[in-house]
Amino acid sequence: MLAVRPLRTHSFSSSSLCFLFLRQPFFSSMKRKHNDHSSTNPHQSPPQSRKRAMPSSPPRQQQQPQMKESPPTITLNEREQQLKGLLLDVARYTDGRSHADSLPSSGSGTEGEDGRPTTALTEPVVLRWAGGWVRDKLLGITSHDIDTAINCMTGEGFARKVRAFCQSPERRARHGVGPRDVGGMHKIAANPDKSKHLETTTMRLYGLDVDFVNLRKETYSDESRNPIMEFGTAEEDALRRDATVNALFYNLNTGEVEDFTGGVADLARRLIRTPLEPLQTFTDDPLRVLRLIRFASRLGFSIDKAAEGVMADPRVLEALKTKISRERVGTELGKMLKGKFYGQVVALRLCGF
Repeated sequence: MLAVRPLRTHSFSSSSLCFLFLRQPFFSSMKRKHNDHSSTNPHQSPPQSRKRAMPSSPPRQQQQPQMKESPPTITLNEREQQLKGLLLDVARYTDGRSHADSLPSSGSGTEGEDGRPTTALTEPVVLRWAGGWVRDKLLGITSHDIDTAINCMTGEGFARKVRAFCQSPERRARHGVGPRDVGGMHKIAANPDKSKHLETTTMRLYGLDVDFVNLRKETYSDESRNPIMEFGTAEEDALRRDATVNALFYNLNTGEVEDFTGGVADLARRLIRTPLEPLQTFTDDPLRVLRLIRFASRLGFSIDKAAEGVMADPRVLEALKTKISRERVGTELGKMLKGKFYGQVVALRLCGF
């Protein structure tokens, strides 16, 4: 039996760890071995060169492909149906469209203690389930964590409304809310070292872990991977994400999957690709290099050749050295070890095995 020594990241720098992994002969051989299983796929598109994209819009080559088939649909299970109905009712309540709801407000500012706004919202609340939950549902993978993106208010503000809405026995009965179906509300502070650039609020609802956060766009500087953030559109939120397969939305209001980056086609091709030009994506946040490798390891997907080609670019390695802590690199490598596919070999190679 092979004895695997504990992962010791303190003896390596972040850039040297990634350089060991991103040496082209080794990485390319791993890709060729993995791609042997999909080389006969007639739908696999050849790599295309891409120009650097502006953050406000995706490159022309990366626009959502025209698909002959209908967009994919998502079938919700019973708990997800309950959660959807509850959240949409809370959204109507927040908009003032639910005439039966009239909780008193005793707070000050823009939101009362009951969660009702004391000033009018600029637009109706639109809710979307985002990212990994959408990806996993389309792949047929069970997921108990749901990220809920809100278009016109903060995650904390909407979570407060959920909590206030569920205080009414009549509403709880209407949505089948049991004694343990609504947990406490917890704020999760921003933690850039864990790729959490924005404070989120989480609640336990119907046995599911639900995070609430507003749609956002991000602007990066050369010195830091901590972006300047502001409210954004769904498309802007999709473009800031690490991979197209993680940039999909399920719109609760319409019941439709929204794809601004070609993520549905990439799921079908089993491809990990960046929404924007790879060099821009990786220099903005070099941790995305390791995250893409981890997702490829977990899902058994291939990494887009355009992205692979710049992973060992000196500018990316320099950004990794200056923006990412050694501890965070070690954490990502530990997650790679849990991958079903070539991630274990990659991580052991990094550790000198």
